[in-house]
Amino acid sequence: MKRTLVEVFCGLSALVLMVSFHQQIARLEVQQRDVSALEQKVERAIATVSDDRDLTELRRQILEQTENRITGLEAQLNNVAAGSSQAQQIEQELAKAKTDVAQFRTEMSTDFERTKALVDDYINEVRAKEASAAVKLSETQKDIAALASQIYRDPTTLTRSMLLPTVQLNGDDTVGSGTIVFSGENPVSKKVETYVLTSHHVVRNILADTPRANREGFEVTIYLPGERLVCKGKMVASQPKIDAALVRVFTDRKLPNVANVLPRDETAQVKVWDPVCAVGCPLGNDPVPSHGEVSSLKNELNGANYWMINAPTYFGNSGGGIYLADTHQLIGVFSKIYTHGKGNPVVVPHMGLCTPIDVVYDWLKEEGLSHLLQTNAVSRVDLSQLAAPAK
Repeated sequence: MKRTLVEVFCGLSALVLMVSFHQQIARLEVQQRDVSALEQKVERAIATVSDDRDLTELRRQILEQTENRITGLEAQLNNVAAGSSQAQQIEQELAKAKTDVAQFRTEMSTDFERTKALVDDYINEVRAKEASAAVKLSETQKDIAALASQIYRDPTTLTRSMLLPTVQLNGDDTVGSGTIVFSGENPVSKKVETYVLTSHHVVRNILADTPRANREGFEVTIYLPGERLVCKGKMVASQPKIDAALVRVFTDRKLPNVANVLPRDETAQVKVWDPVCAVGCPLGNDPVPSHGEVSSLKNELNGANYWMINAPTYFGNSGGGIYLADTHQLIGVFSKIYTHGKGNPVVVPHMGLCTPIDVVYDWLKEEGLSHLLQTNAVSRVDLSQLAAPAK
């Protein structure tokens, strides 16, 4: 009778678990927040099945009674004459009792393993759905951010965060671009200092065709709202291998528009297809933006790796900034542009190479100047707010 009760109890427990899990997994398809709660419930169910004190005590009692019966039968068998009809009867009962114990132990083990396997299967299913839901959520968030950046294109914000940090570097016959990455008080000298990140070859070419620039510095045109500020600048650090240079601009004004640089620990998240904006001064024009995407992350040239972008660029863009289109964070310095042909090479404006910001971080760290790269938290646009009427 007790054995029957145990079997019924185990069967009902498994059935209740199956029904409960099926119902909750069905709801998981439309309510992602149920995932965590369901997983916790499943784990609690395992603990309940494996540690249920009442069930364990019932099993223990049945086994103890049967084993006591075996012990009693063995004692009776020792006290009767061997080969007698009574001894034969006791031997039969003893054999049946031992068989019952072995069978009962096997059934308990099988029931437990079957229930555990059932619960494990449901846990795996829940976790798979949870992982799938997390991936879909991440993809949806990225899609929303990308869509929001396209819908919410505030000209003032775009100008302040990407156009105005751009400067023009000028020689007698050379023009290039740069990006203001720091403008503030030096804690040691207590004087305002301003630094521009650019390409090494831009400064090299200016110094080559403008000899006086080695002594006097070269012109740096800074763009402010409603005015231009022309200052002198000198290169204070460079790394030809990665085509990067740092220029100090000599002005006592703290400039209001400084590029927001992508944090070093987030640089590995940049990937092909990321929308970008290239800003520079092509052919000596004032800063102009162009839009495109990251085309490639692996382009080795002279022992250094460059990222390729397909945002249209031209001569004069060199040294200018490459920004993530949605967050307006600086992720690279434009370096080179592809050309085709030897006699009269044709520029391929949608195949540009930029120095990745992660190698710039590494270089400036070696120079003891990594603190000049300014990073600020970015607040992404909430697409749901864009649909609401302005207040």
